[in-house]
Amino acid sequence: MEKLTKALILAAGFGSRLMPLTNDTPKALLKINGKTLLEHVIGKLINSGIEEFIVNVHHHRSKMLDYLSGNDFGRKISVSVENEILGTGGGIKNTSVFFADCKSFLVYNVDVISELDVGELFEFHMKYQPMATLAIQKRDTTRPLIFDAENLLVGRIQSGTEKRYKNPSGKTFLAGFCGIHILSHEIFNNFRETGTFDIFTTYFRIAAGDKKILGYDIGDCLWRDVGTLKDFNSFSSE
Repeated sequence: MEKLTKALILAAGFGSRLMPLTNDTPKALLKINGKTLLEHVIGKLINSGIEEFIVNVHHHRSKMLDYLSGNDFGRKISVSVENEILGTGGGIKNTSVFFADCKSFLVYNVDVISELDVGELFEFHMKYQPMATLAIQKRDTTRPLIFDAENLLVGRIQSGTEKRYKNPSGKTFLAGFCGIHILSHEIFNNFRETGTFDIFTTYFRIAAGDKKILGYDIGDCLWRDVGTLKDFNSFSSE
């Protein structure tokens, strides 16, 4: 039986929404309750059964490399150095060699704090075998995604305009992406994009075709994006 054992932690970004905290510190090394965001994520994922990690780095990469080489998390942690920022899509594509022996793998944003059961997310992914399973939540967001009754990604709303990529089955609903997803290794054979790009450029293109991108509703479990100054300070003070 397949197990979920490897994860990519996306940590290369500039942390622009967290300035001035990220002027001299990479977002991943900002601390909440005495632990860096990276430590929070690694600890959660170890408890979820992840055995090997790769972390992408760019902004203040020397500080990230020093931190990773100077701390022992009890697991093998590789680094994907981006000389040029590659975005979420390019960052994932750049780790293809690391995931060569995986049928599926986890991608987790470093600025996400969540009590999501990763095991249940993986069970859903294994049951339906999509190209990718996105953790989603029905909440207010400026960039809602549109899913149909079968949890298929069928569109999005951007700047108030609805865009559909395929005809939905049954009623649709809106949800926000939670920065956590499980991808089939097949994604590497389906990338058409090059250089710096957002993974949703790939997802929307795939959704318009005959392959599935699914949403998994995390319900009301604790989930926070602490990637903005307001949300970071709010969560830190709780």
